[in-house]
Amino acid sequence: MKKHLLILCLIAAGIRANAQTNIIENFSYGTNDSLAAVTVNNGWVNTASTLVNAIRATGTGLSYTGYSGSGVGNSAALANNGQDVYRTASASYTTGSVFASALVNISAAQANGDYFFAMIADNSTTNYVGRVFARLNGTAVNFGLSKGNETYTSFSNYSTTSYATSTTYLIVLKYTFNAGSTTDDSVSLYVFNSGIPATMPATPTVGPLGSAVVDAPNIGRVVLRQGSSSNAPTMLVDAIRFSNSWANGPLPVTLNSFKGVLENHTAQLFWSTSSEINNKGYEVERSKDGNAFETIGFVAGAGNSSKLINYQFTDKNIHAALLYYRLKQIDFDGNFKYSEIITLNNEDIKVVISPNPFTNEINVVAASSNQVITAEIIDITGKSQKVQTGSGKITVPTHDLPNGVYFISINNGEKVFVKRIIKN
Repeated sequence: MKKHLLILCLIAAGIRANAQTNIIENFSYGTNDSLAAVTVNNGWVNTASTLVNAIRATGTGLSYTGYSGSGVGNSAALANNGQDVYRTASASYTTGSVFASALVNISAAQANGDYFFAMIADNSTTNYVGRVFARLNGTAVNFGLSKGNETYTSFSNYSTTSYATSTTYLIVLKYTFNAGSTTDDSVSLYVFNSGIPATMPATPTVGPLGSAVVDAPNIGRVVLRQGSSSNAPTMLVDAIRFSNSWANGPLPVTLNSFKGVLENHTAQLFWSTSSEINNKGYEVERSKDGNAFETIGFVAGAGNSSKLINYQFTDKNIHAALLYYRLKQIDFDGNFKYSEIITLNNEDIKVVISPNPFTNEINVVAASSNQVITAEIIDITGKSQKVQTGSGKITVPTHDLPNGVYFISINNGEKVFVKRIIKN
């Protein structure tokens, strides 16, 4: 019997309004995966040839109320030495201001301090600009900033405010291109412990500052750096956003997740938001080739909201073997932006998933007893709830999950299958 399932593909999507969010990283892949070892999935590249002390995904995502990516997926663990990695954006910038935002949680820092987050040109692996530092100040942490390669051991541009360890903060790094000379670009750093201003604050936490360091030719990559063993912090980083506008970088992109499942010639689409500002609603668009889209329906938004909202749309009488969907989120003032594109495809399921509906456990049986498979249960907000790997058969305990709708993602080493499941 042929089952219908979903293969989710994140396709170089971006926000196609006046600005773009060119990197959206929630580290939604396997716990303990090396970032640079799974570049086919997430685009991170090691800055050197060694994989010693690789940066890896953890099983704990960071949360910050109102921020897109809060509580979604995992996070990246940075130690105080080891591999450094960068990710290239879908577009680089040479004018205006560029914003890179992230959630950070520092468990330990050191007195000299070192930098852990930076920007870089799209053709460089070494010339980091807009470097964000952390150093120990008593039992707390100060965040610091430099435009370029100023020596951090004598560095003085740290925040006057101290921040607690083991606490999640939102940081926003800003690089501004100026046209006066080749050394007049500036950088600023914003640090928030709650809330997200709808517009960029007039005064940053640190900066704006510049230096005699030569300006970057462009900004097209973000960098995670583990620094030196005697100076660098130990920390988690999550929910990275890279854009050329405050509204598409640190300001909440309302869409937390967008998923779908294809069953019995009917597509069920699900998405959720954690924050909405001026949101009129969503046009649902469909395509047969991933390029030419048509509008097939509209779902009204909540206007303004700071709570979790789940949405659903049904597309009936589908007979195509492959379909693409995206959402066009429209503000009341007419501005709009697109979601990522998801792909729904009919495939023969190579595993058996039972029972569905389920109660205390889900069993996943592969076609071969030697087949290694990974099963991940995801709630409708996109947050990973359970992950388990095994050969031939996996039993995932689910007694502690609340009743409701979930997705189960099965990775058999060749494809990723996603199926909707229900707990009663």
